[in-house]
Amino acid sequence: MQNKYLIKISQKFWFWFWRKLMNGFAPSDSQGNYKRPKGITLNSDYDINKEKRSIYLLVGKSCPWCHRTLLVYQIKNLFKQIKVIFLKPDIEHGEWVFEKKLKGCNRLSEFYKKANKNKLFRATLPILICFENDEINVLSNESSQIIKLLDSIKKESIPQSTHIKNCNQEILDLIHYQVNDGVYKCGFARNQASYERASRNLFSALSKIESKLNHNKTRWICGEELTYADIYLFPTLIRWELVYSKLFKCTEKDILDFKNIIEWRLKFFNFPNVHETCFENEWKKDYYKALFPLNPNQIIPVLPSLKEIIYIQA
Repeated sequence: MQNKYLIKISQKFWFWFWRKLMNGFAPSDSQGNYKRPKGITLNSDYDINKEKRSIYLLVGKSCPWCHRTLLVYQIKNLFKQIKVIFLKPDIEHGEWVFEKKLKGCNRLSEFYKKANKNKLFRATLPILICFENDEINVLSNESSQIIKLLDSIKKESIPQSTHIKNCNQEILDLIHYQVNDGVYKCGFARNQASYERASRNLFSALSKIESKLNHNKTRWICGEELTYADIYLFPTLIRWELVYSKLFKCTEKDILDFKNIIEWRLKFFNFPNVHETCFENEWKKDYYKALFPLNPNQIIPVLPSLKEIIYIQA
């Protein structure tokens, strides 16, 4: 009898504590659905090509939103135009830290505070910035805007540069809200109903993309040319077997059932410079160790290598 009450008390305490942790990691609405906080954006009339100050892109290797920006940076060969600074996660304190101090800051939260942007939910990456003397100017921390800014950069010579075309906003919204956010809505769902709803929407979106690829019979999602749709989808799909299907419970269907998507993923992985944006060891370590509410024992599962997944399964 004592054990029964002890178990109930322990369960209630753990659930209360879990909710507190989740509030810090992932805010939700009143129905328990994960809701991504809004960030900092520029006015639409801003022209990055007129920017006279040095521009820096701050990213983390494990973040899929940062991965979007790194893809454009690598594909466009923006090494001379943009300076990339990698931050590493401080798992114990749940925040990003600089490997070397930047403007006197050790932590990204300090950096946001110094830029007078500390009223946001959390100091997040990616972030596009420029400096004027000792003043920090935050241009944007919304990846969807950053990739368009990077893609709009004009270069004097572009022998190897690839222009990434825009596409229908409907397909971008489908990928962004139902796939990119969708895996997080599954993983961070607060109850069974919100999880099942997120799972249905996620796999429904994947089915629509699969049908689109099958119907078009083209190289990329929206045709023969690379578009933002491909940039949006890749960071989620490349992490699928290593992280999302297991840690985030994205299990309604086997990803191998989506044969056109698997073929598309291989083509994208083999696209020039794309593999340099993939850091599988950091992905596994950061996801399985940092997301304590989802994996309290912090055990990293034994998994095949990324290349084994990409080449053998395709």
